[in-house]
Amino acid sequence: MSEKNISEQVSGCGEWYSLPGPLSDVVCSTRVRLARNLADFPFPGHFKSDDSVRVQTLIFDAFLKSEKADSYQALAVAGIDSLNAGLLIERGLIQPSTLNSPGGGLVMRINGKKANSGLVCTINDEDHVRISCFCSGLDCDTAFENCLEVDELLQKSLQFAASYDFGYLTANVKDCGSGMKLSARVHLPAMAFLGEIGSFFESVVSKGIVAGPAFSSFVKAGAGIGNFYQLSSNQAGTGSELEQLINFTAILKQTVELERKCRESIIKNRATEITDRIVKGFSVAKFSLLLDLREALMIISDIKLGKALGLLQGVDDSSLTPLIYRVQESHLKTVIKSGNFNFPPDISENTEKQTERLRALIIQDTFENLELIK
Repeated sequence: MSEKNISEQVSGCGEWYSLPGPLSDVVCSTRVRLARNLADFPFPGHFKSDDSVRVQTLIFDAFLKSEKADSYQALAVAGIDSLNAGLLIERGLIQPSTLNSPGGGLVMRINGKKANSGLVCTINDEDHVRISCFCSGLDCDTAFENCLEVDELLQKSLQFAASYDFGYLTANVKDCGSGMKLSARVHLPAMAFLGEIGSFFESVVSKGIVAGPAFSSFVKAGAGIGNFYQLSSNQAGTGSELEQLINFTAILKQTVELERKCRESIIKNRATEITDRIVKGFSVAKFSLLLDLREALMIISDIKLGKALGLLQGVDDSSLTPLIYRVQESHLKTVIKSGNFNFPPDISENTEKQTERLRALIIQDTFENLELIK
């Protein structure tokens, strides 16, 4: 297969992150997670004997013996190879700790043969089961409804640990109550450009939100690579699920409003500086032969900002969010492993340079119709 014929293999079409979402110029994705534990079993950190195997079996059976068994795929983490594990981690579907958990496993909701719904349950990590759903843009309601559907399915055959005073009981006391954690990946380049990220973080932290970079492996001095950040709720015991959803959604809407105001300020007062930055990002995107992950995320950020500012056309947010996942290391290695690419002779035996070359090709393919607005 030639380098040019890669669109189908790396498109990611049909995945949850390829769908359009509300307010996606700022909010890339939202996630709702429900933590649950089986009654009459200790938390995973205190398992004895065969507790982990019994819990895994009970949860797997609850899915696979349900009336919707065909909609779920259950996997023990012991059967996942390192490359597929990397893919799951890059998509946020599991944490590295899940892979090392006794009796660890996951259950994914599937569409046909493709696990593309963004809904996954991890088993025997910090809690017996954590039900998570990802949605594009700002859509906490849909994510919660999907999680609740799975929660109700499990409760038909399982009894979860709960008390009248504390609600659902969890390994982390902060998760007790609803057992729910809300999070969002947001793109805040204008705030960062104007030096307002620090004050923004202070304001949301005062409202019970944990704020930090979305790609922590690249963090230096608290910076968010590509100005992508993660906002998460900190307490599951304050109010009902509905109240928590309303409060978190309100904070995200305020974030969108503030970021958009900063963008307006930049165009009005610092147009030459920001245009120079976007033009440079455009040039790198169009003509680079090799790109590492850090460079790719910076390009995606600049192109996303340029589109929002009206400086670029020919690409939309429903293409930019998937690109964040498509340029990740494990995804590229999987594509290379499954394809037959004719890389230049000088990198034909260099895996690192092959992934950098493929990353550059994916960027160019996505931005094929990208144009500067004059």
